[in-house]
Amino acid sequence: MTDTCTIETLPWDSEFFGFRVGRLHGDALTPDLAADAKQWCRANGVSCLYFLGSAKPVDDPQGFYFVDERVTCRWETQPVTGTSPAVRPFEPNDLAALEPIARCSHRDSRFYHDPEFDRARCDELYATWIRRSCQESPATVFVGVYRGRPAGYLTCTGNSIGLVAVAEGARGRGLGTQLVTAAQRHFYASGAPYAEVVTQGRNQAARELYLRRGFKVVNSQHWYHLHV
Repeated sequence: MTDTCTIETLPWDSEFFGFRVGRLHGDALTPDLAADAKQWCRANGVSCLYFLGSAKPVDDPQGFYFVDERVTCRWETQPVTGTSPAVRPFEPNDLAALEPIARCSHRDSRFYHDPEFDRARCDELYATWIRRSCQESPATVFVGVYRGRPAGYLTCTGNSIGLVAVAEGARGRGLGTQLVTAAQRHFYASGAPYAEVVTQGRNQAARELYLRRGFKVVNSQHWYHLHV
């Protein structure tokens, strides 16, 4: 490998998807870097390699292909107006309703736009993510309620919003806005100077929601995958 990049293997991703996964770190996805990375993967048994970069796609990416635009939005914390009457903290009995929502709510993500990833495993990835957020991690989880049942969620870790989803039958009723508003109150009360959230470039509805709530786009990067 060149001096400007490194590859790390990703044990959790590898075990979850059933093949060895790594991530390439470098300044830009040049043809030379891509060729070196492909050779390293073949020598080290890595079947899939992720790369996240800020530059536009190159003309000859040596098998890497674009799967997602990673858009980061930031909000400078301040007192929050608006109410969130349908949002409350997570309760253990909510999880049985949240996991099915997770399995069908994140299909704008990069894994679903890579045909090499099994769709059922992609669904289970997000069910696992919300389960771990609720049970194992230090995340704060807010739950949106519609007609008396959990119908959405939002997770916060540190000063970042993680997963956000609203069940299909509860969309269009302002529940997503209420979840983000609750998170903003949480960040302001915690003393965080700002909050960030990452969304997909293709997810226009999410981006517009964050912009309406005062977030501003501060960064855009591109995810690529290589399968060897």
